[in-house]
Amino acid sequence: MAETERIPQHKHCIRCGKAFVDGVGRYCSSECKETKAEELKKKKNKLLLIWLIAVAVMIIAIVYEMNA
Repeated sequence: MAETERIPQHKHCIRCGKAFVDGVGRYCSSECKETKAEELKKKKNKLLLIWLIAVAVMIIAIVYEMNA
């Protein structure tokens, strides 16, 4: 019977997917943590912009209908 190699307990970085043994945190390095924070900030800003455009379009449509 072949002996299988045991893999130590580890986690995977939520940004790059690299395995790391340090049991604390969700990222393999501070660089990944900072990069993910920047990515999330960009996504949040895009979503906010979409919401603002949607609200502006709704307001314009309501005003247009009231004046028609």
